[in-house]
Amino acid sequence: MKIRQAQTSATYLFPDPGELNRRAQFRTREDVPGSGHMGVDTVYHNTFSTWAKLAAVGDSVRIDSMQADAAITHRIIIRYRRGVTTDEEVVIDGMVYRIKGTKDLNDKRRFLMISVEELGTVEVIGGDSGG
Repeated sequence: MKIRQAQTSATYLFPDPGELNRRAQFRTREDVPGSGHMGVDTVYHNTFSTWAKLAAVGDSVRIDSMQADAAITHRIIIRYRRGVTTDEEVVIDGMVYRIKGTKDLNDKRRFLMISVEELGTVEVIGGDSGG
């Protein structure tokens, strides 16, 4: 009888050159007392921009995430960087996404895969367009 090792995690393909083709602005949102909507102003900290790949997730991932109350609608891939957390939002092409989780793609520290939930347009959510 031949014993086989079980693969415990998925192996992902790295993005091809040119696939990181969207400008993404990362930001940490903080609501502070002020004169804005309902007496609250929004301030953004720790902002940075980078090139990203944006892809919608499949229906099964989206539905399963909603059942787990995580609501993942898209995945974003950027070059690896430390410190990207669920406290941040991402703006791509005028759309705002909330970070739900991050994963070092294949544990190689080359790319970071970010699971996000689409929140709406910058006009509705607020802040810079991130273009």
